[in-house]
Order: sequence, then structure tokens, then C-alpha cells
Amino acid sequence: MPFDFNTAVRKRYVTLPVPRDFIPSSGTPKPQILWVGCSDSFIIETETLDVLPEEIFVHRNLGSILHNRDLSSESALDWCLDLLKVNHIVVCGHYDCALIRENDANEVHGWHKDVTRLHRTTAEYLSETNKHLSEEEHDRILEEIYVLAETEWIRNQPNVEKAMNERDLQIHAFVYDKVQNRCVRLVESKMVNGTR
Repeated sequence: MPFDFNTAVRKRYVTLPVPRDFIPSSGTPKPQILWVGCSDSFIIETETLDVLPEEIFVHRNLGSILHNRDLSSESALDWCLDLLKVNHIVVCGHYDCALIRENDANEVHGWHKDVTRLHRTTAEYLSETNKHLSEEEHDRILEEIYVLAETEWIRNQPNVEKAMNERDLQIHAFVYDKVQNRCVRLVESKMVNGTR
């Protein structure tokens, strides 16, 4: 399934704080979480979630990306799903991400080729809805839409769908705020109302 910003930009969602016990610790030093984070987010995963360091398999790269199917990201996803059999995947972006803010994919040698599409799709949607946002609000929405699109892409991968059906694997969309040193989760409205 292609990366779909058109759907992501129209999703209704709320941001909710991430309580430290959002994913309870098993108390066992065995990975239960694949955490996909950005290389420059400065987040400490075990301060966000009160779990043992051994309970989180952390994969970091530029922009918290899995959809580009590079060997490292694909290997991390397969390893965590098929061998470690994690119960949760967290995609954690962060506000003020330089990669998301930039509109020129050539800045990072094509690594972030979808950023141009993200900017265009978001600009079109915001102009349709007549939303006038400050630059900071705009950048925050860009990050949230990107994380939502990434989590939706992950949900549609065959090995992820299989794990969701077989062992109730859960996918979570988080965004870290460096200024406030806190994480929020992006919850689609239909999930808030319990119909997802």
C-alpha cells in the first residue's frame, strides 16, 4: 500500500498525554515494544514509559521512518514481529523536527522523499478548510500527520496485520515535545469513541 497523506491529513484525532503506565511493564527483561524514533529527538523511552530498558527494542533513524523499506528498518520490523513477537509498536515523531519542516527532499539525498508530498497535501487541505495557522502550529500539524501516515502504513503491512490478528499487536502514534519534555499520543476520534 502506498504512503497515503491524503487520508492522513483528513483524519480526525486528538492529542492525549502518554501516562507512564500506558504500556504496563511485564517486569520481565524481554522486549514487548518496538519503538521507532527519530535520531535527533532526545527522548528517553524508559522515562516516557515506565518499563525496563530490556522491554523496548529501539530503532532510530532520520524522521522515524519505516515505510521506505530500507534494510535496517525492514530488518528491525521483521525481527521484532517474527522473532521477538512484540505486542506494541510505537512510532514516535517529535515537534520541531528539521526533516519534517524542510520542503526539499534533496536536503537529505532522497531519504525523506515524501516530505514534499506531505507539505503539498497539507497546504492543499489547509487552504480548502481556510485554516490560518502560525508557523509553529503548521509545523506541529505536519509532524502529527506524518506520524499518523507512518502508523497507518505499518498497520497495512501483511506481517503486521497477521500479528494484529493473531496476538492483538497494537500500533501507537506518539509525538515528543522537547520543550515540555513530554509525549502525547495521537488518537483517532473513532478510536477515542471505542469503535475502532
